[in-house]
Amino acid sequence: SGGPSLTYFARVWQLYGFDWHHIEAWEGKTPSTEFYSTVPSEWKSRVKYHHEWISTTPLQQPFVPSVIHHTTSSEDYVVFKLDIDSNSVETAIVEYMLKWEHLDLIDEFLWEHHVNNYLMAPNWRESQDMSKTIADSYEYFLA
Repeated sequence: SGGPSLTYFARVWQLYGFDWHHIEAWEGKTPSTEFYSTVPSEWKSRVKYHHEWISTTPLQQPFVPSVIHHTTSSEDYVVFKLDIDSNSVETAIVEYMLKWEHLDLIDEFLWEHHVNNYLMAPNWRESQDMSKTIADSYEYFLA
């Protein structure tokens, strides 16, 4: 569920005085009622939840980079948290974004690269890509 994550970020944002006017979230498994039950009441009017899977290509919607491109401007502060726990989906989106001409629309990008890492193995289980290491993560993060 994306709700607990949103709850965490809402608390951090409040702690540092950030006040977001709009949040969009996508999740294919979690029903809307379950998602919204985890969203703090003061944030519910600012959260738009989409109960659907996201696409890995701009040829099929919803493709989050396209949504960002069409709904934000360079004056907006955009945080994109990619946490689907599917290596193929996440990596396809990251690789697209690294070549994307509108990457400057995103101010912060949050992503767990699920690689061969014994510290995270108990949490990531089957979503770990055992062919990749932390060195591969650095290649993405420093690109």
